[in-house]
Amino acid sequence: MVPTMTTHGRENGEDVTTPLLEIRGLPGSYRTRGGTVPAVRGVDLDVWPGQVTAVVGESGSGKSTTAHAVTRLLAANGTIDAGTIRFGRHDLATLSEAELRIVRGAQIGLVPQDPTVSLNPVKRIGDQVAEVLRIHSLATRRTAAAEAIAALDRVGLPDAAVRARQYP
Repeated sequence: MVPTMTTHGRENGEDVTTPLLEIRGLPGSYRTRGGTVPAVRGVDLDVWPGQVTAVVGESGSGKSTTAHAVTRLLAANGTIDAGTIRFGRHDLATLSEAELRIVRGAQIGLVPQDPTVSLNPVKRIGDQVAEVLRIHSLATRRTAAAEAIAALDRVGLPDAAVRARQYP
């Protein structure tokens, strides 16, 4: 699936002449005891500013592998074999881990399918969100709890203040 954009130029102050995310020729594979197993081949995808894109396919078709490859969060045995992953002015496929940490969380992120593997079950939800905000300098120690609740509210979580005090 390759979404297209019919509007070009500037929209809401954003440059929409180039995609926000541009993936070209992305192959990914996993190393196993039995050898290398291709997971995705030749993924091409553009996501434009303000656009919502759904990647749909059968179980095992490579949707999660593609999403993890974009954010460079593949499992230890996963590799991006070639291709380009441009996000704004960054080629995510070539950034160092230190450079990726600056981009991840502040500019691009991944929400996994299974929230039970994304949140620590022994830490309150709000504390975990606050920690991410502090790591990315989006909140201070003093403001992090309130900012975490505001973030949960912005994504539409009902009773955000209550949810922030709960465990996943």
